[in-house]
Amino acid sequence: MDLPFHLKALPPEALDVLRFFGTLDHPVSHADEIMEGVDLSERLFGKVIRRLVTKGYVQMDGDQAYRLTDDGQSAVEELAEYDANAPAQPVSSSSRVIQQVKRHLVMVVPRKLAAGQPATIQIGFKSPSSNELLSETADIVMRVSLINGEPTRPQEAALHLGNRAEHREFTVTPGQFQCLRIRVHVFQLGPNPDDINVAGGMYVDVDVQPSVDPAANSLAAYGADIVLTQIVE
Repeated sequence: MDLPFHLKALPPEALDVLRFFGTLDHPVSHADEIMEGVDLSERLFGKVIRRLVTKGYVQMDGDQAYRLTDDGQSAVEELAEYDANAPAQPVSSSSRVIQQVKRHLVMVVPRKLAAGQPATIQIGFKSPSSNELLSETADIVMRVSLINGEPTRPQEAALHLGNRAEHREFTVTPGQFQCLRIRVHVFQLGPNPDDINVAGGMYVDVDVQPSVDPAANSLAAYGADIVLTQIVE
């Protein structure tokens, strides 16, 4: 059987901490006991336990004590079932590699915008080069926010980013100002609802005029690299 993806996304040391909890008669253990039982340095333990707390598998239970949550107990049981059925293929740092992949984010906007007039912009990703290929699609959310324009609330668009060009269109309306700032933040989603990683972003300032002649206007493209994470077995 395969290890569930939400556990596969954890570092090997975090899995060892869950295995340690599985050996206890009660779901609470002190930090010193966990570090000794899993053979972790204090610094590495701090990183691992924060990851497990963030994921909702353990919670603080007094001074330097940690309690396994219901989700943590389910994870321990899933991990034990995996270990029992695949003892010869443990998940470890030697068989599991977290790889970072750069992709080029592009924003295409008119060089000039007319105050109070809606305009369409395009935001997306170029086709990847040979060293930017993803082993599987990445779930991406692009969040666009404006300064000096409408809508005042951020707009979002989701896409399953693979190894081809992708883009989404957004409508923006500049206010009565000299420029409109367009910000885009890119988030990568993981298998769990709380798995949200900031992949990068950019902003562009576009000139705003009282009126713009469409025939004399043109498009401009701006770009920035973002960093995605993928697991390679």
